[in-house]
Amino acid sequence: MMQTPDGQIIEPYSISAGLDYPGTGPIHCNLYKTGRAQVMAVNDSEALQAAFELTRLEGIIPALESSHALAMLPKMKFRKDDVVVLTVSGRGDKDLNTYLKHKDEIDYEAI
Repeated sequence: MMQTPDGQIIEPYSISAGLDYPGTGPIHCNLYKTGRAQVMAVNDSEALQAAFELTRLEGIIPALESSHALAMLPKMKFRKDDVVVLTVSGRGDKDLNTYLKHKDEIDYEAI
């Protein structure tokens, strides 16, 4: 739970409405604690960049929540023979207004 030292809940912020939640489920906590999952951070700018890149390269508009996961790929180390399978959690057309509002923040040269 995101909270102050005296236990008051801290409101998170993300342009992705599905990520505006201050807590973590017990299964996710257990996976992290047992070493079966990694926890990594991605900011909204990185998620937007990843979303625009997937849309430009593959024609798939990912949901903003999925874009945060996509933005982790450049931060991860893969072997040359690794196979990476990606899924997206939803349709990005519901997020088009947000994407268009932030389109000027994208580095199109990097895509």
